[in-house]
This record gives sequence, C-alpha cells and structure tokens, in this order.
Amino acid sequence: MKLLIADDDATSRMLLEAMTTKWGYECVVAEDGQAGWEMMQVDEPPCFLFIDWEMPRMDGIELIKRIREKHTHIPPYIILLTARNKTDDIVEGLDSGANDYVVKPFNHAELRARIDVGFRFLNLQADLTHVQSRLSRERVVVEKIIAKMQATTQFDSTNVRYLNSPVESTSGDVLFSARGPDNTQYTMLGDFTGHGLVAALGGPMASATFYAMALKGLPISEIAAEINRKMFHRLPTGLFLAAIFFEVNADRSKIQVWNCGMEDVLSFRDQQLLKKYSSTSLALGILDSIAFEAELVDVQANDRFYAYSDGITETENTQAEHFGQGRLISEISEMLTVDADIHNLEDAALTFRGTGDQSDDITVLELTC
Repeated sequence: MKLLIADDDATSRMLLEAMTTKWGYECVVAEDGQAGWEMMQVDEPPCFLFIDWEMPRMDGIELIKRIREKHTHIPPYIILLTARNKTDDIVEGLDSGANDYVVKPFNHAELRARIDVGFRFLNLQADLTHVQSRLSRERVVVEKIIAKMQATTQFDSTNVRYLNSPVESTSGDVLFSARGPDNTQYTMLGDFTGHGLVAALGGPMASATFYAMALKGLPISEIAAEINRKMFHRLPTGLFLAAIFFEVNADRSKIQVWNCGMEDVLSFRDQQLLKKYSSTSLALGILDSIAFEAELVDVQANDRFYAYSDGITETENTQAEHFGQGRLISEISEMLTVDADIHNLEDAALTFRGTGDQSDDITVLELTC
C-alpha cells in the first residue's frame, strides 16, 4: 500500500519518510496541500495519508475535505498532523474527515501503532468491498431469476392501462390481469412491504397462483384466499402483501372490488370522481385465514377504476409534503378530460417531488368497464 506525506516542513517530511520507509511502506511526499491534492489525481492514489494542518496554497483541512468529496468508493485512511492540541482543534480536524489526529512532536512507537491501526482498518475495508462486490454480482443473478419467474405472456391488457416505476431494478409491487373461460376479467394489484429484492421475492409465488386459478375461472375470493394462505406459510414474519382485486363479469355490467389493506380504490364516471372503496380486509399473509369482503358494483360503459400503491400518494417534495390522494384525484380528472396517457400521473408525481429521491415503488392501474 502506498503512503502519502503532505507537509510543508522539510524536517517533518524527511523524518516521516525515513521512519515509514524503514517500516516497509512505499512513500510519496508533497511539499504543500496543492501538491498533495495533485498526487491524489492518479489512477491508483495512495490509500494512507499523513496530512499537515498548516500548509501553503491549500491547508490540511481543505485538502481532507476535497479528498473525502472525491474519493468515496475506496476512501483513504487519513492521519492529520499538527502542533495544535486543543480539544476544539481535534474536533475540527476529525469533523473535516480525518480518521486520526496526531500532535507534533510525536512518539515513534505511538505513531507506528497508529499506522498499524490504520492499515488494519484499510484491510477490513478492502475485505468488505470484496464481499459487497460479490453480493452485488449475486444479486444481479437473483434479480434476473425473479424477473424471469414473474414474466408472463398471460397478462391480459384488454381494458387496462398502468404505470410502474420501481425504486430498484426489482419491484415490490405486482400487477396481474387475466380472463377466465367465460370471459370474466380478473385483475390484481399488490404491494409487498418494503421494496427491492426482498419485497419482490413473493411476486413469483403470487403470480403463479393468480394465473393458475384465474385461467380456470375460479372466483377471486378463492384466488385471494389461496394467495393469502401461501403468503402466510411461506413468507417470513413481517413480510406481507396488501392487494386489490377486481372481478368484472363477461358483459362488463358488474364489477366486484376487494381491497385488502391498500389505498382507496377510486371510481370515475365522465371524468369525475364517483366513489371511493376503502380497505375492508387485512393484507395477505398476516393471518392464515381471512374473511374477504367484496363490494358488488353496477357499472356503465367507460366507468374507470383506479388502484395504486402508496408510493405515489406518499411521494414527498422538498418541503416534506405528500403528493396525497386529493392531488392524485385532480390529476386523474385532468388526464381523463384531455384524454392523456396514464404516465402523465407519474410525470405529475415527479414534478411534485422535484430534486428529491424516489423512496418507494409506484404503480397505478386503470381498469375500464
């Protein structure tokens, strides 16, 4: 491992270089902060730094801050050297990003012990980076497996529009749609607790159960009960699935709505909100058996039903305000009035969020009768 000494005092530089070279380290030296900064711009910069506080062109504190801003992937270990020994100075030096603080003049044995501590830290950091890299590669493989397990050509997009914006490459939201032998349409939107890989693990199980039963024409109540049973017995405690189910009869005159722990289902007629359908059942996977309560609704042609995960309503702007259901209703009404694409809802949430990061998966389903 390469070691950098940045100090404008020639005596200190020579002493440090002599000691560390004797101890078996490869050293490079810089006469001031600017020179030290330039030595960190190479492909393989030093990983262990001795930086003096008071130097011309760029002082040690500024040099440390710049290094911490740039070298974030494999951060170097930094010991700040100084004659300052007041508590406020030590706090300032460590707050700037230094790992350790050595007051001049230093004891040789103590300095070597501190160097040993630093290199043990770097070795542990290298081991951690290696493990993280291996886990990252394995995660990609697992994500591909999950994606293939969830992928299906059975999804029936008739009378359905949707948008899906996951936080990570795998989503904790699931969306299924199928038609039974008698042309009954079955649709489900689910939101697993959390997001990302862990949340997506239950998706293939739910997908296989939904399509196997829906394509046989079994009622949604039985489909939901079977998915709940499998979630309860196969998922770890604390991981469950909130879900909304729709069952539209063959002539599309009636729809049944099951809301199991999700945000309100919204129904629209002639571009205006008609009714909200709140949750009447627990999310799936909490109890072994659930009494599912459905609402049977008479519908007219072109009535639209909206189900959505809370990722869109809980989108926050820079003032920590939520996008909210009221804003979503207004955006849906505007979208229907101008006959816009459903992805306009995602654009509205993105505009509302501003410069903030997306914190949860976003899925919105539109089902037209």
